[in-house]
Amino acid sequence: MSDHDGMTAIPGVSHTPTFVSVIVPVYNSAEDLDRCLAAVNKSDWPAFECIVVDDASTDPQIIDIADRHGARLVQLNQRSGPAMARNAGAEQARGEIIFFTDADVLLHSDAIGEAMRVLETESGIAAVFGSYDDNPDHDSLISRYRNLYHHWNHQIANEEASTFWTGCGAIRKDVFLAMDGFSSDYERPSIEDIELGYRLRAAGYRIRLLKTMLATHLKHWKIMDMVRTDIFQRGVPWIVLLWRHRSAPADLNLNPRAKIATVSAALLCLTLLLAILSGHSKAVVPTLAVLLAAVLCACLTEYSVEAKKARLWKSTLALLIGIFIPLLSLAWFHNAWALLPLILIAVIAWAQKDFYLLLSKRGGIGFAFAVLPLQVLFFIGCALSVPLGFLDFLRQRRTA
Repeated sequence: MSDHDGMTAIPGVSHTPTFVSVIVPVYNSAEDLDRCLAAVNKSDWPAFECIVVDDASTDPQIIDIADRHGARLVQLNQRSGPAMARNAGAEQARGEIIFFTDADVLLHSDAIGEAMRVLETESGIAAVFGSYDDNPDHDSLISRYRNLYHHWNHQIANEEASTFWTGCGAIRKDVFLAMDGFSSDYERPSIEDIELGYRLRAAGYRIRLLKTMLATHLKHWKIMDMVRTDIFQRGVPWIVLLWRHRSAPADLNLNPRAKIATVSAALLCLTLLLAILSGHSKAVVPTLAVLLAAVLCACLTEYSVEAKKARLWKSTLALLIGIFIPLLSLAWFHNAWALLPLILIAVIAWAQKDFYLLLSKRGGIGFAFAVLPLQVLFFIGCALSVPLGFLDFLRQRRTA
């Protein structure tokens, strides 16, 4: 049986629990899928089915893994992307509630229950979603940074949400079908969940962000994956979407401080370019020194709390490097052009200061400083996405 439809009692539920369909799209990634389905089966919600939608994987293990974990398998004939895979799964779903997650995500055992406590008691809520936890699976610097930044953005966001998220999100099946599911415009992983959220709100439905509805992310981020995702898979499509939905609230990555950081990143690039073109290329050295110091911090810093305690001297050395290398380089070059880029980097850090407090708590001050170049790069990507997205919006409008 693929269904978990026993009548086990669950705290807070005094009636027959609502049946839930958990949908997991997958393209290869057999090892992650194995862990994902094992986590789904540990859910404390007693009534659910799990549907794996194979997006034309080339890995034959997907079939065996789905069968071993008791999941129903839906196979697509050609690769269509996660949006269409989720739609195909929803067509097969028998639950009143559709719970979406990804193959590289481990749901906490109470995640489905957290969603259902709201959806069963508040009929006015059409969908809910949660966040990644603050303990990402992969321990590389980029992976910890990316997953912790996603976690932080969701934890500080408004609970009355204007978007949706399929990493750990649930929606009433009748509402999902009434909205025609995810848009077919997204043929690869992108912002199909955000786009659905905007349509839901425009249609008058309410979405709730549940900060206790958590999942662990398994993704191993690499620098080029980060740049490509931030600009072409999320940034540009999101700008296009914002031009179509101009009344979208300033929330999540669109909050005022993120906008300040994005503008500062754009000014940083412009300032460095003007300094070089105007013959003040040496003024760039202090900025490069900051980034070099951060790289050295990354090499020295241990990222887990336990390692931080065991390697306190490394964190201390990393902090000293982060302070003195930029100061020495700035003292060496007495040039106003050298100061302005550093001020803009400081503004980016200030705008995200609560995030850096989280980083310090999770891995020490050295870890927080080591993340600085990645955060600057992220906001440079955001800044580039604005004109590129506008141009793409104009292109789509002309060809419509």
